Amino acid sequence: MTPARGPAPKRNPGVPAPPPGPPPEQPGEELARPAADEEARSTATAAKAHSLPPHLEFPRLWWLIGWALVAFILYSTLAPSYDVPNLHLWDKLEHAGAFFGVTLWFGGLIRRRRYALLALWMLLLGIAIELAQGYMGWGRDMDIHDVYADATGVAVAFALLGAGLSEWAVYAERIFGLSREPP
Repeated sequence: MTPARGPAPKRNPGVPAPPPGPPPEQPGEELARPAADEEARSTATAAKAHSLPPHLEFPRLWWLIGWALVAFILYSTLAPSYDVPNLHLWDKLEHAGAFFGVTLWFGGLIRRRRYALLALWMLLLGIAIELAQGYMGWGRDMDIHDVYADATGVAVAFALLGAGLSEWAVYAERIFGLSREPP
């Protein structure tokens, strides 16, 4: 004995029942699908370059210079102190200036939604440098105040990025004639 399912739906006599399967396309829907496919492709392309602003003509050049700055900071903070020239500045000002510069540099190359990640990365870099200085024994000392100076440089850089310097790389390309857009 099978359970009752209720009354069968009423049909108008003379009107055929719809075929089983997906509903038929609505008029105009065939035109909407290619646009949706194109949008999906452009979204996938945008996801690949999610950290690069689309308006830079030479993003690889800017990133290469940025990583060279990071390499310089790593060398100047981790090399034996007798191998690094003394700038005769206050050590904390050197730390703040270096982290200010690199944060401002990369802040002009990424989208604003990535700023929190950049801030975290910069702070972790400062902490890692201090830990390495404390353990390597080449005339370097671990100092928590250096981390505070690094964080200050990062904060000042983000203040300036928020005040309008986030497009510095675009402006630089225009000034140096590297951009297709007029200055």
